[in-house]
Amino acid sequence: MKKIVVYDCDGVLFDSLEAVKAYYDYVFNKFSLPMLNWDDPETLNTAMMKTNSEIIREFSQDDAKYEEIMEFASNLNFKKFLDKMVPNPGIHDALKELSDKGYRLAVLTNRGLSLDYLLKHFDMYDYFERLVCSFDVVKPKPHPEGLYKLIDHFSCSKEEILFLGDSTNDYYAAESAKVPFLAFGNDLFESPRIDHHMDVFEYL
Repeated sequence: MKKIVVYDCDGVLFDSLEAVKAYYDYVFNKFSLPMLNWDDPETLNTAMMKTNSEIIREFSQDDAKYEEIMEFASNLNFKKFLDKMVPNPGIHDALKELSDKGYRLAVLTNRGLSLDYLLKHFDMYDYFERLVCSFDVVKPKPHPEGLYKLIDHFSCSKEEILFLGDSTNDYYAAESAKVPFLAFGNDLFESPRIDHHMDVFEYL
């Protein structure tokens, strides 16, 4: 029986595509770097899955300015882009019902410090007992370190967790940690899939 539900952030709690694109366009334009080609699926996939530092290092192609770019990007207030973030269908109803039924909730994401005020802005923060972002781990997803931290925090078995993710990073983290996985809005190997958050109750 599942007792803990763990959510990825971008793509699961939120449709963050337009916000992420606007964020990196702003950073790259600031430093007169070649703008990212959002029509390229590989570029889009990288921007949605990797950490901020990994993305900037991979796409800036300017090692001399890397530290300067990272400092600017890290200090850039993501609140500038909150109007482009869209909560995914049913998430507020699902979080409330899960909480009312006694499930314990957490977030595991490769997003950084913006996670706290993002969840507060959209009235989700108080539902989650534990947040694990890229600054809380040495090795972000697809490494399972974040899931191990959550297992330790909740003092639970792996079978008592359900991890909802939308990317191969999420899938591989769950597979490595031997944690049950549910794909949201995306077909990921043999994993069951849901497209509306209230459907999570079928898998608990």
